[in-house]
Amino acid sequence: MPKKDALLRKALAVAVDQGDSDISSYLPAPLATEVIEYVRDVNVLRKILNVFTMTARTWKKPKRSSGMSAYYIPDGVQATESGFSSTSLEWVAKKLMSYVVIDEEAVEDSQPDVISQILKDFADAVGEAEEKAMLDGDTTHTATAPDPSSATSSNWFVKDARLMFKGIFTAAAEVGQASTKVDAASGAFDVNMVNEAIYNLGKYGRNKRNLIGLVPSLQAANVRANADFNDASKAGLALATYISGMNSAGETPDGFLTAIFGVKFFEAPQTSNTDQIAIFNKTSPEIGDRRKIKVASGLVIEQDQRKYVISERIAFNFNYQAAMVIIDSLSTAIVS
Repeated sequence: MPKKDALLRKALAVAVDQGDSDISSYLPAPLATEVIEYVRDVNVLRKILNVFTMTARTWKKPKRSSGMSAYYIPDGVQATESGFSSTSLEWVAKKLMSYVVIDEEAVEDSQPDVISQILKDFADAVGEAEEKAMLDGDTTHTATAPDPSSATSSNWFVKDARLMFKGIFTAAAEVGQASTKVDAASGAFDVNMVNEAIYNLGKYGRNKRNLIGLVPSLQAANVRANADFNDASKAGLALATYISGMNSAGETPDGFLTAIFGVKFFEAPQTSNTDQIAIFNKTSPEIGDRRKIKVASGLVIEQDQRKYVISERIAFNFNYQAAMVIIDSLSTAIVS
């Protein structure tokens, strides 16, 4: 059997039940000197949220659940006792992991550097998974689908990354824990909704410098088409950082969409909540890094293959869930 035919019978097996790949694609050709990347959306959250290093599996932060009070006390009168109570919040590290098995022929006969490209895509895949978990995560969601291909929006894959944490959109919409939602009543996103959301945040909305809005791609498209949002001259000071979104170096942060009443809005393409926009004080959600991305490799000698395993351990939680609010039931019609 010709060598090429033998190669065609072999597969590039990525993880489990993730589909096969024709290995002949990697064989040398006159112009095939590089691998075309698999393009993924940018992970926005690590650029706008606080990230801290965890030195243990569980990171516990003390939190004052009530503050002390001061009272007017006349001369000679005993002071009034003030109450004080505290609790704690935990960031628990959880693991994202995947692996790939590659035939030796793919390495030996490929003209471009397949290994480095696969490892880069591994890292990108981890970033994509962690963003989905931090946006739409729900630890109580139904998840009985035995593999990704059989999963639905109502029944996730049993190892779906979104089962790791409670995500921002989930937390911002939780009645009794987050601030009072803004009901869009199937209307298009407008500035009045932002104003109401800031008011509902109360003390957490006072410092506009700390307020962030996350917008799904469908709503972001409507924002870009709406002159009230994209015409900076209406607000004046078009070059100001809080309007243009540029930093002191004249750079625009990845994913930046617009600024409204001082709230900086970013497009969050990984969220599936197309009829919602989340607004929150950025001091609330925090990312904990217990172990950054690690790659291990080994030989599967009986099959003449190489195995690469990638993993990281991260944690995600909220200092103040009340510092989050959802704009709900937005119209999902596309504005032209």
